Amino acid sequence: FAKIDLRIAKIVNAEHVEGADKLLKLTLDIGHEKRQVFAGIKSSFAPEALIGKMTVMVANLAPRQMRFGLSSGMVVVAGGKGGLWLLEPQD
Repeated sequence: FAKIDLRIAKIVNAEHVEGADKLLKLTLDIGHEKRQVFAGIKSSFAPEALIGKMTVMVANLAPRQMRFGLSSGMVVVAGGKGGLWLLEPQD
C-alpha cells in the first residue's frame, strides 16, 4: 500500500466516451500537470455533475493504451449495493 501514489485532483472536464457502455473520459488537474483518465463510472455519474469536483487518483500507474485513448491513472471510488461513490476531499 505504501507504494501507491495517491494525489488530490480536480476534475476539469468529464465526457461520455462514444462507443463505450461504462466509461467516462476525465481530465484531471493534479497541480503541475493534467492527466486523461478513463473511468468505468458512467452508470453512477453524469459527466456534467463531476466537473469542478475534487477527487483522489492513483498517479503512479503505468499509462494504459485503451481502445478510446491513453489512460494515465485511476480514479478512486467506493462501491456497494447502492452504486459508486467518488472520494471527494474537502478543504
